[in-house]
Amino acid sequence: MRMDKKLAKKTTNYFVGRVLLQDISKVIRSKEEKIYHVTFKSGARTKIHYHQAGQTLIPTGGKGMLVMFSTKNTGSTVKIKKTESVDLTKGDAVYIPAQKLHWHGAKGKNNFSHIAINAKLPGYIESKTIWYDSDFQTFAKKIK
Repeated sequence: MRMDKKLAKKTTNYFVGRVLLQDISKVIRSKEEKIYHVTFKSGARTKIHYHQAGQTLIPTGGKGMLVMFSTKNTGSTVKIKKTESVDLTKGDAVYIPAQKLHWHGAKGKNNFSHIAINAKLPGYIESKTIWYDSDFQTFAKKIK
């Protein structure tokens, strides 16, 4: 299986650092979920995001982490609070519920890889991923 250059170009704005993507679901023609093998190089990670449906991460190598947040609307602002930080290594598995704000990637300057299984919505409709911008990235860097 090769890296998907079109997919990598399309998703550049979703990551901090160098990330390699393989679309496994495209190869096996899965209709029930989207499956990716993701490799985070030297401390790379996702930007903060959430999925309309649940996501399962299965680490395949290196040292990584998952950080989850809660959100609270306070009138004209939204406050986010770190609720959980989980170290990830090969052999682990973690489920991220639908609508749960989070980021995941390599811990420190390590490399890390995982399989990401994104559930689809009823009727095999692809779940959207909602990505947050750089203001949240500054916050995420502070909590590492």
